[in-house]
This record gives sequence, C-alpha cells and structure tokens, in this order.
Amino acid sequence: MSHKIMRPTMGIYKFFSLAVFSTVVLALVPIVLPIESVSAKPMPRFEASLIARQAGVALEALRGAELLNQAEQRDLVARWIDSIGLSVASHLDINAEDLKRTWRSASIERQRVLFAALSQLGVPYKTNADQPGIALDCSALTKFAWVTAGVSIPRGSVQQYSASTRIKNSDVQVGDLAWYPGHISISLGLENAVIQSPVNGRNVEVHVIGESRVKWIRWVDPTQ
Repeated sequence: MSHKIMRPTMGIYKFFSLAVFSTVVLALVPIVLPIESVSAKPMPRFEASLIARQAGVALEALRGAELLNQAEQRDLVARWIDSIGLSVASHLDINAEDLKRTWRSASIERQRVLFAALSQLGVPYKTNADQPGIALDCSALTKFAWVTAGVSIPRGSVQQYSASTRIKNSDVQVGDLAWYPGHISISLGLENAVIQSPVNGRNVEVHVIGESRVKWIRWVDPTQ
C-alpha cells in the first residue's frame, strides 16, 4: 500500500522547527512514560538466538537473490517467514496465520527491514550505542534495519520521526516506525506488535504495545 500524504517542504526553517519540536518533546517526557517494563514478556535466550540466526540467514538469502524477480524472492524466504512468524506469534499471543500472511505480503524492501531487525533479537540495549550484534539503543536498531534495506534514515528518535511521514494506524505496514517521546520501534505489521531495543538491562525484543501506551503512539513511514 503506498501512502499519498505529501511531506512538508524543508526549507530554511528546518533546523529551527526541529529545535522547537525537540523542546516540546523534552517537556513531555516527564509526563510520559517509561518503557513498558512490567508487561514486557521476556523471550527465552535460546529462542531469541534461534530467531535471530534464522532472520540473518533469510536476509543473506535475499541479498544473494537480487537478480530474481520479486515472486521468486518471496518464495525463497517463505519458509523463514513461516518458522519465525510462528515463534513470534506464539510468544506475543497473536494470530500466527495473520502475522505470516502480513509478512508474506510485505514488499521485499520491508521484508529486508523485518529480517534485519529480527537478526538483532537478544542484542543488549545500551544508551547511545550503535553496534549491531553487540549493543544498540532504540534508534540505532531502527536505523540499522532500514539502512540494511537501502533506505537512509538519521539517528535519534526525534530525528527519525521528523524525517518520516505521519500515517494512520490503519495504514501501518511492516517496518513502519512507532514513535512516542523518548522512544522509537519497528512495526511487525499486526496488532500493535513491534520489535524494539527498550532500556538498559533489557535486550532487543518483540513486544505488543499496551493499550495504555497506544494513545501516545505516532506511526510514521520512513520511506515517504
């Protein structure tokens, strides 16, 4: 699905606007919201490691299949979508068939984003870290996933939000970004499910955003 929303022109007022926006965000942070630590369900380490390895293999398969047409590339990664989708859906208690169907129908670009993000499952969160496979903060994970798919996005949750196009909840696709003040994550394409690098002491994880948090979320598309 393509989004027809036009992006605002970024002229001489770009940096002033971003500074004002950042000030507003910082003002909001004390009101809002630590990362949802109580409701997050930790995945067993061996399961996270297995999913990460499978996602890495799928990503490499797509990299080696760029001369194939999209249908052939989809067929190539279908088995990993089925395997990973079943594990993720079971962990999050969401419908596995719906999740797998959503992933299969995603563009190849967005499948790359998905697999890149999932390949980091279990990697520790560290503030300001940008070392895939070693340590990542929230915006480093989102940046890594999209850069791996060939789309350059900036570092920083506010910067990523500002550089992307706001979309409706009903239009969210695999790979779109879920932002609220102080945090950003990647949509898994279904039922407010995301992959995120949350806070110190936790690792990159899959998670369903709680109802109390959903009202704060702003969904954005980094390709627009």
